[in-house]
Amino acid sequence: MSVATKEAEAMDMKEQAEKFRRQVLERGEVGPRTRYTQEQRQEAVEYMRARQQQGASREEAAKELSVSSWTLSRWGSAARRASQEEPARAALVPVEVKEARPEARRGGVVVHGPGGVRVEGLCVEDAVRLLRGLL
Repeated sequence: MSVATKEAEAMDMKEQAEKFRRQVLERGEVGPRTRYTQEQRQEAVEYMRARQQQGASREEAAKELSVSSWTLSRWGSAARRASQEEPARAALVPVEVKEARPEARRGGVVVHGPGGVRVEGLCVEDAVRLLRGLL
């Protein structure tokens, strides 16, 4: 790619960033709680990806758009998930329950309560009585 082509591409990107900022200002919502439309988010993500292909960082692209880097990162992740039809991460994950070690069994049940209360050494029946008493 020639130097003239690179310069023209850089000017085009600056114009895109300026257009994005102008559209946000026209909506009248400026500040840390600015709400962006889905189209604006998509446009920002496309801009970020184009700038990254040119060698710029996400932080540089975010600064050019007057958007926080963290926000732009979140929008990029959401767009990637949507394009791959990847489901959002589940709140619950499978776990494997293992048999307790013999030395751990000797101590009995441990109950953690609010405010840092901890009761140790209970048998199951005592733990049940304690928990029912708290209800």
